[in-house]
Amino acid sequence: MIKLLLRTVFRSLRSIQDWADEGAENERTYQNSQININQQNNKNINQISKMSVPQYRVINVWNYLTFKEGSQAHHITKILDFEEWIPMEEILRRVNELFGIQYQNERSLYPYLKTLVDAGLLEASMLGGKMRWRKKNLMQTINLMEEIENEVVVHSQPLQ
Repeated sequence: MIKLLLRTVFRSLRSIQDWADEGAENERTYQNSQININQQNNKNINQISKMSVPQYRVINVWNYLTFKEGSQAHHITKILDFEEWIPMEEILRRVNELFGIQYQNERSLYPYLKTLVDAGLLEASMLGGKMRWRKKNLMQTINLMEEIENEVVVHSQPLQ
């Protein structure tokens, strides 16, 4: 009887030990799979970092436009803003304030304003029977990788 009782206890202990060993093996398998996943992720990250990621630069075209100093076009472009619609009276007042120049005829600026509007640099609107103007927001995106690929390399050759 005691033998039977001891066998039963030892069998249950053995099954507990088998269960514990099985859990440890499952844990090792899980850890190995996690290591494999991490290694695969690292490979993917390295491949992505090796790929040429296009780099872009956004430029404001107004930074590259210059007008003859003291000309009507110069005065107009320095006075106008991107956000505010400005009527002719305000343009004349600002030109007088900033540059100290007073135009005798209000109509002298209209051809310059119209030319800048036609060129796509300014926007015009008719609000309440009065014309108003503002600068157009001219932003351009440049792909730096294309710029590098399109660069021309000139090698000098010796004269013969």
